[in-house]
Amino acid sequence: MKALKYHGAWELELREVPDLHVVGPDDVVVEIRFCGICGTDVGIVSGSYPVAVPGVTIGHEAAGIVVEVGPEVTNVEVGDRVVIDPTPYCGTCRMCRTGRTNHCVNKAGTESGVSYDGAFASRYRTTSSFVYRLPDHVTLEQATLTEPLSCVLGGVHQIHPPTLAANTFVFGAGPLGLLYTWALWLQGLTPVVVERSPERLKFAAGCLPENVEVHCDLQAAREGRFRDAKAPIDIAVDTTSVLLEELYPQIACGGTYLSVGLKSRQFSLDGMLLADRSLSVLGSIDSRSGSFQESFHLIVSGRIPVEKLVSHVLPLEEYHSGFAEIGCDIRARNMAPIVSPSCKVLLAPEGAR
Repeated sequence: MKALKYHGAWELELREVPDLHVVGPDDVVVEIRFCGICGTDVGIVSGSYPVAVPGVTIGHEAAGIVVEVGPEVTNVEVGDRVVIDPTPYCGTCRMCRTGRTNHCVNKAGTESGVSYDGAFASRYRTTSSFVYRLPDHVTLEQATLTEPLSCVLGGVHQIHPPTLAANTFVFGAGPLGLLYTWALWLQGLTPVVVERSPERLKFAAGCLPENVEVHCDLQAAREGRFRDAKAPIDIAVDTTSVLLEELYPQIACGGTYLSVGLKSRQFSLDGMLLADRSLSVLGSIDSRSGSFQESFHLIVSGRIPVEKLVSHVLPLEEYHSGFAEIGCDIRARNMAPIVSPSCKVLLAPEGAR
């Protein structure tokens, strides 16, 4: 079978490896049809988030067809279409037992595409607790957005708006930014999206909830959405992870800044403002307890039209082009501007269909 192997920064290799089969009684083997390129994958490939074990198969936002099951599996059968929760947790450590499964202390060796062979491959092996059978009306392409949406919901549930009229800004119109926009909108807020890339800006315009605007910078967002050049920031969701120092002095009393990006950056902040203005500075990563199930519900029920976010579907063999579409130029070994309208890029191990 084919697998996209990580060997180090900018070093990927698509090669043939032995087929995966059931080993344990609760195992489920899935033929991967689609796997999305995540910002984490970009960080791993570019070296800006060096967490992956060399030799691992990367990729974790996946859906496919069950091809083998162990004798104790009862929730899915061979032939079922499923989406995969790629972040197993032990359920017994202190983090898991207090609802912080995203920080399971025993997850080393189990994280798909990081320390465990992931889903940019023809097959993926997991266990029955981490697959969800899809109803007929949900496509496999839609299902690939379940994992990123579950990460978004983990962040959204940390935000406690002072009012549903809160001035809410989402910085970045990539997949996470647009999913945060939809999730916040479902909570009753009306975010405004800020995106500097003209190509991302162009794509986002057709993917937004009702009455949500997208602007090229913060000042344009303030003036366009609120008709106020000094409109305060009640909630800021920063998918770039680099704007804290700039935004911190501008956040209104009782306001919240949430960082969900994975770029390393040192900040200098006035600590007095944190208490004096009752500010909340938060971070969020991965799925939290229950968020994958909630994400699955929102996609199955059609509450979030995730299909709008898929901009490209390419064969796995064209992974160079797929990463390049979102600014990660593997051949040139650098990050580059996005040159065409794009959002979520899916790779198809069995070929784009």
